Amino acid sequence: MNNKTSDSPKIIIDERERGEIRSAFDNLECDISIETLDFGDYIVSSRCAIERKRGDDLVSSIFDTRFFQQLSKLKNVFQFPILIIESLEKTFSRKFIKESSIYGAIVYATYKMNIPIIPTKDALETAKVIVEIAKLEQSKGYFPETIPKIDKETLNKEITLEDQKYFLEGLVDVGNKKAQRFLDVLGNPLFILHAISEAKVIYSKNGKPKNITGIIEGFKGIGGRFILRNQNLLNFSYSQSLKKKIKIREI
Repeated sequence: MNNKTSDSPKIIIDERERGEIRSAFDNLECDISIETLDFGDYIVSSRCAIERKRGDDLVSSIFDTRFFQQLSKLKNVFQFPILIIESLEKTFSRKFIKESSIYGAIVYATYKMNIPIIPTKDALETAKVIVEIAKLEQSKGYFPETIPKIDKETLNKEITLEDQKYFLEGLVDVGNKKAQRFLDVLGNPLFILHAISEAKVIYSKNGKPKNITGIIEGFKGIGGRFILRNQNLLNFSYSQSLKKKIKIREI
């Protein structure tokens, strides 16, 4: 049982957070309630929720689209979303995963999505960090509130794999098969666009695009010309294009 008093910070925990992490709260001063949450794993105030990823789960969540979907939902609902990565060293234990892909996802979450990331060594340290964040938030008068449930049936009908492939086919030189391979390897359109945007082109001595480095390095059928064309597509100003007709396919 929790050591709780009238002043104990209140924390709403997703019912799927079980086992070691649930037990870690037992000897901490906090008042927990268990609910099924559609957003985040822990709600510590009306404006702050926390997503927890174990190192061994982080990789799979990046490549099956959960990582960015979960963080996007969290950011859309809460003013201050936080990501805790527990046992970060386990993230790099799978030999077939490129470190650049993992770092790319982490950098994107912090730099592009502005979501703070807190590393912890184990479940107990995670629980302690969550309690401290709850204390800080609630000392300012912000208390946890249950968020209304999502109509999952309606949500699931909104976006399909075909929708995602159709979106990706809007890129230069991307057809149905290449769109499918992108999704198989990188997981979702958001991370695919990030991988294209952050790729660096290596030029030959005569100034022609040769190879690339970055998350997307080694992807079959993707070279310097592909990256340059699509970076131009993503970054070129529409107002400029009205003044200067840009021919993306001639780069």
